[in-house]
Amino acid sequence: MSASAVSALAPSTTQAEPQTKYIPVNVRYKSLSNPISDLKESYDILVIGSGYGGAVMSARLAEGRSLAILERGAERAPGSFVETFKGFLKDLRSKLKPLGLFELHPNHEMDVVTGNGLGGTSLINAGATVEPDEDVFRDGHWPSELVDDVRSGEFQKYYARVKRTLQAQSYDPARMRSAKVDVHKLATEKLHQKFEYAPIAVNLYGQKQVLGVEQPKCIQCGNCCAGCNTGAKNTLNMNYLPLAKYHGAEVYTCMEVDHIEKLSDGRYRVHCDYHYDGKKKTRKVIEANTVIVAAGTMGSTRLMMKSRRYGLSLSNQLGQRFSGNGDVLGLSFNTDYKTNAIGFDSASEVRVDMRPGAVIYGVADYRPGRKISERFIIEEGTFPGALTIPLRMAMATAKLKISRWRALRVLRDVTLSKDIEKGALNHSMVYLGMGHDRADGQLILDRKDRVRVHWPHVMSDPVFPMIDREMKRQSQVLGGNFVMNPRTLIVSGKNLVTVHPLGGCVMGDTAEYGVVNHLGQVFTENGELHQGLYIMDGSVVPTALGVNPLLTIASLAERAAERIRHLC
Repeated sequence: MSASAVSALAPSTTQAEPQTKYIPVNVRYKSLSNPISDLKESYDILVIGSGYGGAVMSARLAEGRSLAILERGAERAPGSFVETFKGFLKDLRSKLKPLGLFELHPNHEMDVVTGNGLGGTSLINAGATVEPDEDVFRDGHWPSELVDDVRSGEFQKYYARVKRTLQAQSYDPARMRSAKVDVHKLATEKLHQKFEYAPIAVNLYGQKQVLGVEQPKCIQCGNCCAGCNTGAKNTLNMNYLPLAKYHGAEVYTCMEVDHIEKLSDGRYRVHCDYHYDGKKKTRKVIEANTVIVAAGTMGSTRLMMKSRRYGLSLSNQLGQRFSGNGDVLGLSFNTDYKTNAIGFDSASEVRVDMRPGAVIYGVADYRPGRKISERFIIEEGTFPGALTIPLRMAMATAKLKISRWRALRVLRDVTLSKDIEKGALNHSMVYLGMGHDRADGQLILDRKDRVRVHWPHVMSDPVFPMIDREMKRQSQVLGGNFVMNPRTLIVSGKNLVTVHPLGGCVMGDTAEYGVVNHLGQVFTENGELHQGLYIMDGSVVPTALGVNPLLTIASLAERAAERIRHLC
């Protein structure tokens, strides 16, 4: 990028205003949002959503065009993320709190957790950039043009481009230490399984950010999934979104799109609500030649369903092939090993050897030599600092068989002793598994226009007990008590949980098999293509990927943007 571009993207000299006192890292952040008074009545391109699909498409298409990004959430600067349980509860998105960061979609069979803000779920994910196996794209559900690109190796260049832009890097035990990943590696290798370090979008070693902007080094607080208060995590408002802004994109937050209307001249009218004070809203109507829907799996599917109600012709596949990406949560409680897996707030002075590190460093890889339905990975995680107290209490009161000497650790937790280091939770492991579910769930709108997962037979999918069994084996190696689906310790019911919802607006060769084609262009009900209407986010993915999906979603967006640029 040119010197002038770097200068334009350089952070302002204004320090981000934190909600509480944080450690004195040099957090400087240049706001990306435009004032609502800048909003025009018409644009060449409207992008709805700012996650991995929307941010990439905006960055690659903004130059030489009038482009606006509409994000329903708020912009979050480093230093503004909550770090207490009380703050976490206040930041849950609801009808009364439309700008809440954490959105929980409760369902009968599978709950879904997503992020809400400028940068989408990148604000609250671990940033793991893992490539799926190449033959995942050859299961018969992906469009043939894309399969050809994967088979020829053409798709690899998009993986490389995304990793470079997100500045993905891996844990290096020669440069830092993390007890939790060392314990994860130990257990995996004792079970004679492949172990590797995952590339993650976090500035682990303090190098310059990819756009040439100074960026703080990760302090290893373990709170990546609650929002990075130091600015070390390469969320989308650190890379793709500033790039879009540099190329002329306008960014409007607190803008929730209700539905899309196709006009008689082939253009589109987008109806949205501006939440101008976090609660009250006013209706805005904007027109565009091209609309790119990138509101995430749940948001995009809901938006397209509402748009169909208003007359937009869409494939009958809308809402089909929902997948939770085979997500499985597990916990090995009170093991023989100190894991230091508890996140701490950024104002705390914590010994270097007690810092958990980024949420994910390691991958136990159960993919080699197996058929697709039996492949999965297990990553280690952290306990977010904001949830430490309720988790210590929940685990301490759980009905688990614990030896007398280990009960002393539990006692430290149940009394909320300040000596967390010697407690049971600090000798525990968090696991996130991903595999290949059957992707035969369904998304529907309920009577209150909320998007819901309908998947009555999901519990019978063999992927979940398969991953549970291996997590239990890992736990046994460590001498811990295995807790299957720890959600049940806090909330009633045995619902599965996914943080990687996929499908609902899936790709296909024709409208008989998908909602969009290989570039995300939307099919009409009779199989024609809507000119200028695209969907690009996790909703277009027609199968489970068996790994963290952000790299695949962003790479699909890179490919689509490259190929539709001349059409916009």
